[in-house]
Amino acid sequence: MLELNDLNVCYSNKKFFSFQSVELKAVEDVSFQIPKGSILGLVGESGCGKSTLGRAILQLVPIKSGTISYDGQNIHDLKALDQMNLRKKIQVVFQDPYSSLNPRLTIGEIITEGLLVHNKKLTRSERTELARSSLLQVNLPDSILSRYPHEFSGGQRQRIAIARALILNPELVICDEAVSALDISTQAQVINTLLDLRDKLNLSYLFISHDLNIVNHISDSIAVMYLGKIVEIGTKKKIMEQPAHPYTKALFSASFELKNRNRTTRPLVGEIPSISKKPSGCYFHTRCPIAKDICKIENPIVKSMDAERKVACHFPMMT
Repeated sequence: MLELNDLNVCYSNKKFFSFQSVELKAVEDVSFQIPKGSILGLVGESGCGKSTLGRAILQLVPIKSGTISYDGQNIHDLKALDQMNLRKKIQVVFQDPYSSLNPRLTIGEIITEGLLVHNKKLTRSERTELARSSLLQVNLPDSILSRYPHEFSGGQRQRIAIARALILNPELVICDEAVSALDISTQAQVINTLLDLRDKLNLSYLFISHDLNIVNHISDSIAVMYLGKIVEIGTKKKIMEQPAHPYTKALFSASFELKNRNRTTRPLVGEIPSISKKPSGCYFHTRCPIAKDICKIENPIVKSMDAERKVACHFPMMT
């Protein structure tokens, strides 16, 4: 349903006391697909470009090159009316439930705001009825429609944000760290709600997160991102049980699971390099435990390990 091919997103960073600007590559040559009804988990450290990638799909930031296709059509070639129809199909749940809801609006006004843009012919009573239905889908009572965001907990606010996304009957929902600001028990409730809605409404998700345990629970496939590039992508089973890229192995090693509490971990050494000063060759070689001379010079191409997994590494599967 959604397909990205060699997508590049850059930011311009102007130097002080200079007319020159430096181009920062936030997303580099990213390609993947999200079939209808499936969930792709996108993981990586903070600053690796995950949120920028999500915003590029939403057309909130411009792309430099590459294509984003939805149902086989390049979204940047669509006419104005088709663009409006596309925006109904792709919705978003932002990270912070405290800042993503307008505190001056009631819950009813927040949820129905999209209907004022995309379904102008609806009457107020029809909009209210749709808002009630949307709230019930996320297990919230319709009695809250006249209340304000400050009256609710973080988990309740995030459910309201999900209801706002669902009211336009989307096909794809981008969840940008949608549960990272919530406590553990609330996270579980929201994730289970998202999974139930996927089954009921045949939704697809791009689930952006840095929490591997959550991604493991919710995703059908996983893409691992480092400094703007996808270093490994494949089915959840392949990625979780037999990671091929050393960065993926290091991420999973740092992720705590009670059943693996006695295993030997190999934490990452050093900080993630600045996006403005990316290393030569393989971007991960400065922190990689198996890096060799070729890694410092040559950028690895993406290889298909099998039908269910691709990896960008000169020496995949090495320990």
